[in-house]
Amino acid sequence: MADHAEWLDYFTPVNFSSSNDIRTCDKLSGDEFDEDELLARAKWAWNIGQNEKQYRNEHGLIYEVSVSILLNRHFLVYESDQIHELSSKVPLLIFFHGLNSSAWFMALVRTKWIEKANINNFLVVFGQSKGKQFRKGPKYNRHGAVQFGDDLSWEIQEPNDDFIYLDFILDYMKERYAQKLDLSRIYYTGYSNGGLFSSNVAIHYGGHVFSAICNHCGGYGGLGYKNEELLDPNTIKKPVPIYILTGTRDSYLASCEKAKNLFENAGCPVKIDIMNNRSHRYYVDKETDIWNFLSSHQNIND
Repeated sequence: MADHAEWLDYFTPVNFSSSNDIRTCDKLSGDEFDEDELLARAKWAWNIGQNEKQYRNEHGLIYEVSVSILLNRHFLVYESDQIHELSSKVPLLIFFHGLNSSAWFMALVRTKWIEKANINNFLVVFGQSKGKQFRKGPKYNRHGAVQFGDDLSWEIQEPNDDFIYLDFILDYMKERYAQKLDLSRIYYTGYSNGGLFSSNVAIHYGGHVFSAICNHCGGYGGLGYKNEELLDPNTIKKPVPIYILTGTRDSYLASCEKAKNLFENAGCPVKIDIMNNRSHRYYVDKETDIWNFLSSHQNIND
């Protein structure tokens, strides 16, 4: 494994010169929680993942699924009670977290995708990257961000294991929800490192599997590795609509702009939203826009 300096370089733009954007990257948009409360909630979510491995709210159930074909891998599924009462089939949203984060934390604390799923009637999967979580739970790192481990990440340059992982998720959901899942409305969204991985998803799976993709403060290219080490967008067999979300102060802005050009040149319809004076962080207030974009697309198989 690379040392600390190399690890930071791998995930930051070549011209990155300030830690200001990273310092608050794991705080909620709008500063919904103060630091003590955010860490307390992070530990609460971590404890659920360590012990019960499921959590029921008043509207539905979120539960953990082990990936039998990969060592120490799992993902979370949220299903609302009401989807089983519907006569129609429902969409699926797959969400991948950012660097050194946690599926349980994203599901129960940082995002409102569960709330959106209750309102809009869709299933949600929260992916968990490979890597080892801290034995004693989350803590603040030196940038003031909540961190669950030192090596929790999606593979950008060598993504085969994560493709196997995502294949398992798709197969599981198709089998478990065979009577409920609308295969023409499967969506992916990823934040930061998960946003970078969305580019791999677009290239490897494209419109044959996913109806639309959101790349949230991730981008593709322009980072601390060579283009020839990345998958080539021009190898996409069926273009997929992509929504790129970034900000004028996002340290990944250049990467996001490069992704727009790369995927447009590969035939993908791309919408980019560059928010004024916003940095590298997860924006809950954009989830409605993300869902509106994703859900406006339906995959018509060839």
